Amino acid sequence: MSARLLATVCLLCVSTISVRSETLASSGSGEVDVYLKSTDDNPSWIVSVMKAELGSLMHSAGYRLEWRSPKKSSSSINTGRLIVVELRGMCTAPVGATDPILVPTSLASSSVVNGRVLPFSHVDCPVLSRLLGPYLANETETAREYVYGRAIARLLAHEFYHVLGQTTQHTGVGVSKERFTASDLLGDHFDFEDGALSRLRPSVEPGPDGDEIDDKGLSGK
Repeated sequence: MSARLLATVCLLCVSTISVRSETLASSGSGEVDVYLKSTDDNPSWIVSVMKAELGSLMHSAGYRLEWRSPKKSSSSINTGRLIVVELRGMCTAPVGATDPILVPTSLASSSVVNGRVLPFSHVDCPVLSRLLGPYLANETETAREYVYGRAIARLLAHEFYHVLGQTTQHTGVGVSKERFTASDLLGDHFDFEDGALSRLRPSVEPGPDGDEIDDKGLSGK
């Protein structure tokens, strides 16, 4: 087995969870309320870049994101789509060597119940830091944080594809493909392909309840 295969992280793993949730409501409005759960220690510039990049990617699919704080209630929340996002751990790219990822390891996941993808997604920042750290070692702090925030957004866009498209399937290329490479996360451009956009744009119809879907995805090259 080559080093590249060892470094590869599968994009789709499913495990069972014992929670129930209300189905995601369909409004057809294209608006999505996003509740962000993140430690206060995460650099604000990284979070800002993440929001901008994710907003751009989802805008291409016909959605407008409204960012909400789970610590505050709001009477202006729309009655359509809602996704809860959690950034787990410290979200910053380390400077210098990191332990290589040699076995399949989750970078992000979304919950699934009886085949329905629920609006709860998270990114595992310490794992992402291990993956990207070596590639960003020679960059300035501003450049590292910019690229890191953009990488988080691309992982979340993949999760939003599952949640809003109500699918556990993947496409062959683009943000919705099954496996990412470090180049996908680090490159200047990485977008949804036409088939994914077609799946995302229609209104989501209510469905059943029950599992969990893990989306991770990259190789070391």
